[in-house]
Amino acid sequence: MTIWGKMAICKWVDALRVNDPQPKVTVYVPCRNYGKFLEEALESIATQSLTSWELYIFTEGSEDDTNSIAQRFADQYPGRVHVIVTEEPIGLRACANKTLDLAKGEHIIRLDADDYLDENALLILSSYLDNHQDVGLVYPNWIYITEAGDVMGVERRKRLRDEDRVLDLPAHGACTMIRKRVLKAVGGYDTRFSSQDGHELWMRTLHRFNIANVQTPLFYYRQHSTSMSTNAERLLSARRAIKRAIASRYEGPVKPRRVAIIPVKNTYAGVANVALTPLAGRPLIDYTLECSLSFNDFDLIYVSTDDCAVLEYCQQKPGLTAQLREPRLSDPDVNLHEVIEAATRDMESRLGFYPDIIAVLNVHTPLRRPEHIEEALDTLMVYEVDQVVSTYEDHDLHFQHGKLGLEPINIAAHRNLRLEREALFTSNGAVHVFWRDVLQYGALFQGRIGHIVMSRTDSLQAKYPEDRARAETVLMARAEHQTAQTQELTT
Repeated sequence: MTIWGKMAICKWVDALRVNDPQPKVTVYVPCRNYGKFLEEALESIATQSLTSWELYIFTEGSEDDTNSIAQRFADQYPGRVHVIVTEEPIGLRACANKTLDLAKGEHIIRLDADDYLDENALLILSSYLDNHQDVGLVYPNWIYITEAGDVMGVERRKRLRDEDRVLDLPAHGACTMIRKRVLKAVGGYDTRFSSQDGHELWMRTLHRFNIANVQTPLFYYRQHSTSMSTNAERLLSARRAIKRAIASRYEGPVKPRRVAIIPVKNTYAGVANVALTPLAGRPLIDYTLECSLSFNDFDLIYVSTDDCAVLEYCQQKPGLTAQLREPRLSDPDVNLHEVIEAATRDMESRLGFYPDIIAVLNVHTPLRRPEHIEEALDTLMVYEVDQVVSTYEDHDLHFQHGKLGLEPINIAAHRNLRLEREALFTSNGAVHVFWRDVLQYGALFQGRIGHIVMSRTDSLQAKYPEDRARAETVLMARAEHQTAQTQELTT
C-alpha cells in the first residue's frame, strides 16, 4: 500500500472518532469578556487535523457576547462542545479542575480565549505523548502576535536536557498537553492561587514524570494591554507563593542547617562608613539585619566585617553573631568566595556550627524582603541545584561588539518582546544561597545555578547615588504605609 493510501485510511479512521465516546484530547477554553477573540480561538479547534476532540467553554461571568458565541459554536457541534456558564468568574484553576472532573479524553490542553491553535497542534502533541509513554506532559514553541493578529516573532524554547538541564524554565500554562492520569495523580490544581498555573503544574510534575517539548510553533500567543502576563509584580508574587507550597512538601522532621552570612566591607576607598550611613532615617545595614532576623528560619546569622564600628553596632543587637575578619580579606583583589569561606571556617571551628546551606545577604540591597530569601531557599530545593542567585530581568536592548561593530544581544527587545533565548538576567546581590560543599569548588557561580527574579525596584542597590535616592523614596513610602496600617488597626 502506498503512503497516500495509508494517509487516506488514517483520515477515514480519524473521522470515525468524531463521535467516539472517548475522544483523544479534551480542550478547555476559559473566557472572561474576550468575546472579540473567542470565535477565532474556537474556529482553530474546529479545523484541527486531529478530529478526535471534545471542548469545554467556560464563560466566566462574561458581560460581552461570549455566551452567545460559545452557545452558537456548541450548537454546531452537539455532544462535543459543552458550555459552562457561571455568573461570576471562577478562575483558571477552577476551570481546569472542573474540566479534569468531566474530561473523557486521554490528554488535556487549555487554550486561552485570546489565542488560537495551529491546525496540527492537537495531532502533533497527542502523537508525541502516544509515542513516548514515559512522558507526562509536552509543550510546543509558539508565535507572538499583536492584538490585531500581526506576527511579532517566534518563541523557540530551549530543548530540554540538551540546551536546558536545570529545567527551571516552566512551560506555558496554555497549550501544554498533559495526560489526564498525570494531572489526576498530582491532584489537579491548587485553587488558592489565581494565576501562573503553568508554574504550578511544572513544579508538581517535574520530579515525578518526564517532561518534553517539541520545536514546532503550534499556537499563536496574542500580546495586548489586558493580557494577564503583563503584570510583572503580580506574576512574581504568584510564583513565590506557588514555589513555597511545592517546597513545603519536601520538608520533613530533619531540616538542613541554614546560616545567613552578611559580609560588611565598610572601608571602601572614597566611600566612608557606607554601612552605617543613614538611609531613610536608619543605618543602611539595619535593613539587611532586620530582614535576616525577621525571616525566622536561620539557625545562625553571622556578620563578617572589617570595621570595629560595625562590629560594635551588631554586637548590640540580639540574635546576631559578629566577627572582625582578617584585614587582608578587605584587599581589593580578594573575592567574595574567600570572605565567605573564611567566615564559614570560623563558625565551624570556633562556634562548632556546621551549616548545610549558606545564604549570603549583601547590605547594599535594602529593599530585599524575607519572602525573597524564602523563595531562593525554596528554589534550591525544588530544582535540585547547587546554588541560587537573585536577579532582575533586564528588558533593555543590549549590544556587544562584533566584526561589524555593535551587534544586538536581545534584538527582540526593540519590539517589546521577551524571548527565552535572549533573556538577560542581572545579579542584584540581594540573595545568594548555596549548599556548603559549593565552597569546595574554589570559586562561586559554578555547577548548577538556579535563580529567582526580583523586581527592578526591589533590586535597587544603595551603593549607587541615583539608586540610593530611589531606594530612600521607596523605604519612606513603605514606612508611611506601615504607620498608616498600624494606626488603622489601633483605632
